[in-house]
Amino acid sequence: MKIYDKDIRPLIFRSLVNRSEFINDPETVVINELDVCFGNAIIDVAAVNGEIYGFEIKSEQDSLERLPSQARFYAKVFNKVSLVASEKHCSKAKEILPSYWGIDCVYRKNGCLVLENIRPASLNQEVDTLSLLMFLWKNELLELFYNNGITKGIKSKTRIELAKKAAKELPAELINNFVKHKLKSRKGWKALRLQQLCDDLHLL
Repeated sequence: MKIYDKDIRPLIFRSLVNRSEFINDPETVVINELDVCFGNAIIDVAAVNGEIYGFEIKSEQDSLERLPSQARFYAKVFNKVSLVASEKHCSKAKEILPSYWGIDCVYRKNGCLVLENIRPASLNQEVDTLSLLMFLWKNELLELFYNNGITKGIKSKTRIELAKKAAKELPAELINNFVKHKLKSRKGWKALRLQQLCDDLHLL
């Protein structure tokens, strides 16, 4: 029986529940299909708490052809990133992916799907502040400036102009914390609290 994306995704959610850094943080949110770098790539699952995590799914129906280019975009925004793939992809993925990527292998055992970690994710040192800022909406970028006492000549600027100005003038750590806060606190958006997701999917 083939393993599809819809089979793998719940395994990721369940793995988050079993990891203390996620389930013990009540502010952890999970985002399905998050656009990265102007939509040049879309991560299958993102999780945000003290870090921004990405999980890329490769089912048996997928190929690894786009993975190198996806990895380049994901390197710009995710503190940690993992491939969650059917068993047939795992060996090849080790050769393709940077060493900081985690790799989780999905296979069937006694009729049940199993997710096995074969390489833990480590911290990505390549996060790009400008790319991170592009997660923000224009009103959020304006708020970032207002919060830091910058009010003149910004309201008429475009979103990308604001992002470039922020990347140039504001500390990277401040930006990183602000982006995480906004991804977790937006109202009426597609992010779900991990606890809510668990309740909806009966994972606890």
